[in-house]
Amino acid sequence: MVSDTTDPVAAYNEFIREFRDEEGNFKYRQKIQEMTVQGGISLTVDFNDVIKFNPELARKTIDEPKEFLEAGNRAVAEVVEIEDSDYAFTTRDFFLRFYNLAESETIPLRSIRSEHVGKLIMLNGIITRATVVKPLLVEGFFQCLNCNEIMIKAQEERRYNPPHHCENPGCGRAGPFKLLIEESKFIDWQKVTIQERPEDLPPGQMPRSVTVMLTNDLVDTVRPGDRVSVIGVLRSAPDFSQKSSGKLATFHVAMDANNIVPEEQEFDTIEITEEEEAKILELSRDPWIHTKIFESIAPSIYGNEEIKKSIALLLFGGIPKVLPDGLKIRGESNMLMIGDPGTAKSQILRYVATLAPRALYTSGKGTSAAGLTVAVLRDSDTGEFTLEAGALVLADRGICCIDEIDKMRKEDRSSIHEALEQRTVSVAKAGIVATLNARCSIIAAANPKFGRYITSRSAAENINLPVTILSRFDLIWIVRDEPKTESDQIKAQHILRLHTAGVAEKEPPIDKDLLRKYISYAKLNSHPRLGEEAAKRLEEFYLEMRKAGEASDSPIAITARQLESLIRL
Repeated sequence: MVSDTTDPVAAYNEFIREFRDEEGNFKYRQKIQEMTVQGGISLTVDFNDVIKFNPELARKTIDEPKEFLEAGNRAVAEVVEIEDSDYAFTTRDFFLRFYNLAESETIPLRSIRSEHVGKLIMLNGIITRATVVKPLLVEGFFQCLNCNEIMIKAQEERRYNPPHHCENPGCGRAGPFKLLIEESKFIDWQKVTIQERPEDLPPGQMPRSVTVMLTNDLVDTVRPGDRVSVIGVLRSAPDFSQKSSGKLATFHVAMDANNIVPEEQEFDTIEITEEEEAKILELSRDPWIHTKIFESIAPSIYGNEEIKKSIALLLFGGIPKVLPDGLKIRGESNMLMIGDPGTAKSQILRYVATLAPRALYTSGKGTSAAGLTVAVLRDSDTGEFTLEAGALVLADRGICCIDEIDKMRKEDRSSIHEALEQRTVSVAKAGIVATLNARCSIIAAANPKFGRYITSRSAAENINLPVTILSRFDLIWIVRDEPKTESDQIKAQHILRLHTAGVAEKEPPIDKDLLRKYISYAKLNSHPRLGEEAAKRLEEFYLEMRKAGEASDSPIAITARQLESLIRL
C-alpha cells in the first residue's frame, strides 16, 4: 500500500525502502548501502521512479518543492540510520537529489516565466561562469557582549542576519553581538551561471542565462564550458538597483540547485528516433555515401568540391588518443581557408555553423582574446574574481568558426595557440589559475596579405599569418578567383537560378537535419583504427612532404605535427 502525501517524510521513506526495479531488487536501499560505503551524502533518484511509485508524491514535489525536498532529505537520513547507524551519527546531513525530470518540467531558459517561480524544474544549458567555493553560514551562534547570553539563529536567503535583540529577559538589548565561528554551522557554497546552448539559440537573439546556487557536495562538480542539466527550485529576488522607494518593483530569478548533471557524451543532446536510426544505417550501406555527403554540404555554393570534402572530414572528426605515459593526442582537425574576396569563404563558415551539431560562429574583427578563450571578471555579489568561458570553451566537442582571422589583433590571435594544438585554454589572472577544455575543431577564413592572391609572389609572402599558427592547421586551402569564361558562366547561371522566382534548385542528396543526425550517430558509434596498409601509405606521403617542405618558398616547415594531421584526416 503506497502511503499518501499528508506525511511527506513517511511517503519518501516508504519509496526509498520499498521501490523495486524491473529485476525485483530494492533499487534505492542498495544505492544507500553503496553511498555509505563510498562516504557519500546524496542519494540520486530517477524522478520517473517516484512517478511510478506514487504519482501524487511526484506532483506535490514539483508544486511544493521546499517542503517535499526537505522531507526527502529527512527520509534519506532515516533510512541511512536503519542501514548504518554509525555512519548516520557521524554524518548527520543527507540529501535526496533527482535526475531525469519529466519533459513537461524541462523548461527552456528562454521560456522561464513567473509561473515557474517556486516550482521544481529542470534547465539544460552550458556553464559560462563559476565563482570560487566559499563557506556559507546557515546557523549562527551569537553571543551578547552585554550579558554573554548565547543565541542560535538560522540564516535565511543567504544573508547575514544577527539577532534583533538579546533573548535574556534580564538584558533585552539590541546588541552588540559576536558571532561564535567555531560553534556556528557552515556549508560549502558556489554560484555558477548557466546559459542557453548555442544550438538552441534563435537566430539574431542574445543568449539568456540564469544564476544557479550550488551547495554541499554539488560545488566544484562543473566548470565553465560544461554542458549540464540542472534540477532545482526557481526563486525570485528583488533587483538591488530597484530597492529604493518609487522604483520599478522588478525581480530577477535564480535557482537553488537540487542536482546538477554534466552531459558525458559528445552528442547525446541530439535525439534520434528508431525510424531515423534505420535511415542512417541504410545510408551507411550506400556505396556512394561519401559522394552524397560531399554534395549535401553547402549545396547552394557552386564549386569548392575539395573544400567541402575537407569540411566533411572535420565534421566527422578523428579519434583522440591517450598514450601510456598520459600524453594526449587530439582527434579534432583544424582547417584554414585563405583566398580572394568573394570566394564564399564566409558563407561556407556560416553553413558549417548551422550544420554541425555543436558550433559557434565568430568574426575576427570583433573578437578579443578573452572573448575567444576565457575572461576573468569580478562578481557583483561576492566581489570575487570569476571565470567566464569564451567561444572556444563554449564550442567544446563541437566546431568553432572564426571568420577574418587575419583581421584580429596580433596579441588576441596568439591566445588561440594552445587551443589549436592542446585543446585546452589556460588562464592565470587575478589569483585564478585554471585550465578549461576547448576540444573543438577550428575552421578559420582569412584574406591574402595584399587583398588578393598575387601569383608572382610565394605562398609565404601572400599569407598574413605567423608560421606558429599556420603549422597548427591540418588543412590550409588557398582559394583563387581566376577569370575563366567557361567556369564564370556556369557560376553566374548557378547564382541567377538561386535568385530566379519559381525555379527550384536541385535538392541535396541528404536532408540537412538527417545529415546532422548522421554525423552525431557516426561520432558516437564509430571508432575507426588505422590499418597497416594505410599507415605505410601515410609514411610514404609524409616523406615526400618533408622533401617538398625544404623548398625556400614553403610557407611552413613540414614536421611530425603534419604526420599527425594526416592520421587524423
